[in-house]
Amino acid sequence: MPVIDAHAHVTSRQFADDREAMLQRAWDAGLVAIVEAGDDVASGQRALELARREPRVHAVTGLHPHAASRMYEEREAMQALLDTGEYVGVGEIGLDFFRDLSPRDVQYEALRWQLELARRHDLPVVIHSREADAECFGVLAEWADHVGRYLGAEREIGMLHCFAGDAALAQAYMDLGFLISIPGTVTYKNNNRGQDVARMVPLQAMLVETDAPYLAPDTHRGSRNEPAYVVETARFVARLRSCDVDEVTDAAAHNTARLFGFTI
Repeated sequence: MPVIDAHAHVTSRQFADDREAMLQRAWDAGLVAIVEAGDDVASGQRALELARREPRVHAVTGLHPHAASRMYEEREAMQALLDTGEYVGVGEIGLDFFRDLSPRDVQYEALRWQLELARRHDLPVVIHSREADAECFGVLAEWADHVGRYLGAEREIGMLHCFAGDAALAQAYMDLGFLISIPGTVTYKNNNRGQDVARMVPLQAMLVETDAPYLAPDTHRGSRNEPAYVVETARFVARLRSCDVDEVTDAAAHNTARLFGFTI
């Protein structure tokens, strides 16, 4: 069955010494695609360059909330990247009130601007939300009510990357038209909330991701994460749900391809 890592950062400096070997390990593990996320103009450009060289990599770009304070500096360049028509989504974008590396009012402004960019380009969004559950949901609920299912009745409008909320919030996002992405942290022994979500979310609304090089699953905890490890996350989710791992990977792969508009 196909396997897709729905969110990674394989162009980051942590893979500078073995990027090609790391990608080969992913393909050898059964992956058929990786969605590579930028978090500013420079990383978005690197994501696109890799996607041009490797057809199994699909690029998204956006201004991460940590970089929101650079919005006016990078606004035109970000729009120019999206105008190429070569990206499959806008992200990762959102709110991060844990680190607060950009002022909160600027984070809100950057998020709303990029949501409109996504609508203008008919692209789904990749949402980062940390310690801002109510605030991020409020913005997205208002936006979703305004734009509707703008990508078509059968296609979702975005994904909650590395979802860390509870089951009720996951359901609320699914009701808005979002997919829920399960990260490697679901494998951590005391992550009861994440495991509840992984049991509850219907397979047709679930993605699996690594967020490589971050958030490695428990067997590699404390080490660099990489896309091949998404299989371990899928295997853990399958055990939680008492189903075969192929059911998880197949559903998640087809959900990812549908969301981002590419074929497996």
